[in-house]
Amino acid sequence: MNKRATALSAVTSLALTLTAGAGTAAANQARTSTRPLVNYPVATVQASASATTPPVRAAFLGDSYTYGVGASVRTNGYAFLVSQAEHWDSTIVGLPGSGYTRVATKDEKDIAAGIPEVIAAHPQILVVAVGHNDSLAGQSLATTQRNSVKDLSELRAALPSTKIVVVGPIWLNGHPGAKVLKVRQIVHAAQRRLPNSVWIDPIAQHWFTGTFAGRTGDDATMINYSVGHPDDLGYQNIAAHMEADLQSLGVR
Repeated sequence: MNKRATALSAVTSLALTLTAGAGTAAANQARTSTRPLVNYPVATVQASASATTPPVRAAFLGDSYTYGVGASVRTNGYAFLVSQAEHWDSTIVGLPGSGYTRVATKDEKDIAAGIPEVIAAHPQILVVAVGHNDSLAGQSLATTQRNSVKDLSELRAALPSTKIVVVGPIWLNGHPGAKVLKVRQIVHAAQRRLPNSVWIDPIAQHWFTGTFAGRTGDDATMINYSVGHPDDLGYQNIAAHMEADLQSLGVR
């Protein structure tokens, strides 16, 4: 990681109870659709290269957290913050509402829809942060297991020399339910099948620890309640933890 910037200060986390009612998930849908799709823009972050050391090419693939939903502007999302701190040239593909299994009700896309864009970027480092939407009601754990292996294996086959960082579900409170923990286990098992990959576990590391319902203390500072996502401080918190993990894992 060239010219590593000092990691953002980690802030004490807070809570979001993402229940089935909060994001009413439809029953599993097929991966193809005849409905017109919403095309979310792919973002790029460009770093200035020195004469001797070109910037690392990176890519982020994920859902609404990777997109930056809830931030005051999209570029305050964690993927942008990490890219800027690392001085990476990044392609950021965020598909709100998607998962390995969950097909977003707005555009009928799951995370596989973003794979071609990521492959086309030819990144040296790829961060895949998906999973919390797969714990919502109506999502099949068996399908999540199959799709996570399929999607990650496809990325590995197309990008054989890329360092892949697989991030488990980011849960915005300290009390994830049994299904969330099962999704985390499934995604971790899929990651372990990939050579040249590493695992980051936000739940085990307690990135967020609150209860959400109280809306006091950290709960009042890191959550954008109007959309049920992190706000700017929440994304700074995610970025700080991810930065620390990337450093300790030697991802450069």
